[in-house]
Amino acid sequence: MLAAAMPFARASLLAVSIGLLGGCTGAMPPSIGHSMIGNPAPEFHEMATADRDVGLPGSPRTRVTVVDFWASWCVGCQESIPALNDLYNDKRDDGVMVIGVSVDESADDALLLAQHLHAKFPIVLDPHMRIAGNYRVGNIPLTFVIDRHGIVRWIGRDTGDVRRAVNVVLAE
Repeated sequence: MLAAAMPFARASLLAVSIGLLGGCTGAMPPSIGHSMIGNPAPEFHEMATADRDVGLPGSPRTRVTVVDFWASWCVGCQESIPALNDLYNDKRDDGVMVIGVSVDESADDALLLAQHLHAKFPIVLDPHMRIAGNYRVGNIPLTFVIDRHGIVRWIGRDTGDVRRAVNVVLAE
């Protein structure tokens, strides 16, 4: 009887493996403990570094908004920006907007790093940390995934989890 069950077990394992590797949206990855989860994202209207519509949370054209807080001196941020740029390039036609919010005191430092890392998504400068304060950002990098209704759905630091969270919200 055990031998008869083996092909089914192998097929089930294969199906799970394919689902994990093949981009299956699955469940929302766990967020860090943060009071903004499930609440409306604070709006901001600061000037982006390029003439682009930043697709703020709740915009009719934006299905998912990713807001990433970073600084040029942050090593983890230097690793996450290229991954977020890939996400932006892969998903913007699906209605995903990525907005980088730099908390650098120097606009030049922020813009030089963004150019060096080839960031194509809009960068907003927040040297006085007004936006970061409204989002209750204590440490960077910190990324927020916001649905089309402007509700914060996921918060964390892992770029793979950001992508999974975006896929879950897009699938809804």
